[in-house]
Amino acid sequence: MSGTAEEFKAQGNAALGAGRISEAIEHYSAAIRTDGANHVYYSNRSAAYLKQGNAAKALEDADSCLGLNPGFAKGYSRRGAALHALKRYNDSVSAFEEGLLQFPSDAGLTAGLTSVKKEKENPYGINRPSAAPSGGSNPMAGLFGPDMMAKLALDPKTRPYLNDPEFMTKIQTLQRDPNQLTTMLGDPRIMEVFQVMIGASGMDMRSSEDMDTEDEPPVATPVPTKKEPEPEPEPEEDMTPEEK
Repeated sequence: MSGTAEEFKAQGNAALGAGRISEAIEHYSAAIRTDGANHVYYSNRSAAYLKQGNAAKALEDADSCLGLNPGFAKGYSRRGAALHALKRYNDSVSAFEEGLLQFPSDAGLTAGLTSVKKEKENPYGINRPSAAPSGGSNPMAGLFGPDMMAKLALDPKTRPYLNDPEFMTKIQTLQRDPNQLTTMLGDPRIMEVFQVMIGASGMDMRSSEDMDTEDEPPVATPVPTKKEPEPEPEPEEDMTPEEK
């Protein structure tokens, strides 16, 4: 029975390495059905679920793995990575730190902890603008810094936009090159955000054309339901000898 389970695991590893994630999950599930007491099979399936984008299932398997063997370092990496993907940053940090208490020299745990702390501090991945050079600098460059992101997050009208990957791409483009603003004002969300930013900075840069459109009802822009790419704090194919 154990040998058959190992065969399923090997088939799962091969499928995962080839990018056939659903197939890999099926093989790991077969291994678990054959030998449900082996923590490694849960660890490997957790990795596959996370790569598939199913962080909730990845967390379940990571917990099952550690329930069977709390002394398995990779189990803490799996738990931390799944919590990271779920954006449960504090819980993710705790998972990695718990693992590091037992395995202080584990590189995977250290890398995972560093990654989640970095994203926790800057969840939108926004680069801080560099200091503006004296003379000739764009006066709007400072509008798109981290403080403005916080302002948008607090505003009930603009808060939903931060969940839209397309919108966030535009904001990041504006951070890199504020001169692109004029090419994006056709998007009513950008116009609305720009008004919020101007109000926050005390600037009044609206043109008469902008003012003429203020009384128009805001265009309802649905937030896409498409998932953002899940973060991958560690390479999931980086398996321990036990998992291979």
